[in-house]
Amino acid sequence: MTTTSAHAADTFFAAAAAGDWDAMRAAVAENAVFWQNVDGTERGLEQVIRYTGKLQRTGGFEYLDVRRLLADDGFCEQHTVRFHDAAGTTTAEYAVCVVARVDEAGLITRLDEYLDGSPG
Repeated sequence: MTTTSAHAADTFFAAAAAGDWDAMRAAVAENAVFWQNVDGTERGLEQVIRYTGKLQRTGGFEYLDVRRLLADDGFCEQHTVRFHDAAGTTTAEYAVCVVARVDEAGLITRLDEYLDGSPG
């Protein structure tokens, strides 16, 4: 099932970076929970999509230096997120660690994001 976890991670992060909300929804279970250490708040997918959409409209972002550990029921991924402005200039970079749970259908059920708040 580690193949399922890898597919969930690949699909979710590629969709987020591309602004493909339908693909993002397809990678996530109906009642999935998203949490971030910055504010400690749990969110649903639609809230995450709204926030990610705002990031896309300001220039977008990309995932770099991806390192991932897979388990039968999820994955842990470290990556750098590089943000851009509308002209494509890098505006910030952050180190991130994500711990995610994936169900038997290969859908993300929980995603906890740990963000290093100091720009890289």
